[in-house]
Amino acid sequence: MKVNIVDIPVHGLQLNITKNGDELQAIAGEVDFIILSPVSANLSLSKTDGEILMYGNMASIIKQHCARCLKQFEHKISSKIDIVYTIEPECGKKEKELSSEEIRTNDLEGNEIDIDVVLLEQLSLDIPIRAVCKSDCKGLCPKCGADLNQEKCSCPVIEQIDQRFAKLKELKLNKK
Repeated sequence: MKVNIVDIPVHGLQLNITKNGDELQAIAGEVDFIILSPVSANLSLSKTDGEILMYGNMASIIKQHCARCLKQFEHKISSKIDIVYTIEPECGKKEKELSSEEIRTNDLEGNEIDIDVVLLEQLSLDIPIRAVCKSDCKGLCPKCGADLNQEKCSCPVIEQIDQRFAKLKELKLNKK
């Protein structure tokens, strides 16, 4: 879905969107998650002098792999959207340090905002880097690969001592 900036009225534009997850998945190409539920979003677009303001919220459910045990699990995404588009790009576009306000500003190329791309970007930004299926997930045994959530592996426990501190083990304390 694309919104032409000319079509945004003076009083603003309200969008209630329900986008099929398969459609967004096709746009995304190869990513590390699967969009399960429809992505629903409530967005407000308003136009000021030289800027388009987009704010609202979105929600969806995705399926991804646990970083510890590698099993797939469902994760609910619920986030706020707050984006500023600059209509007139800066002349010359020199490289410069951005202020905190400029970081959330995007240059708008053309006269359209692709809402599908905005939703996909927001989903990608809200996915945890190291997602786990549950907070107490034990993961996999590094030797035999057994899922420690389901079984205790039979690998022998080898005490790992940092060689820099090995001499301290020989130290005996005198008790009086």
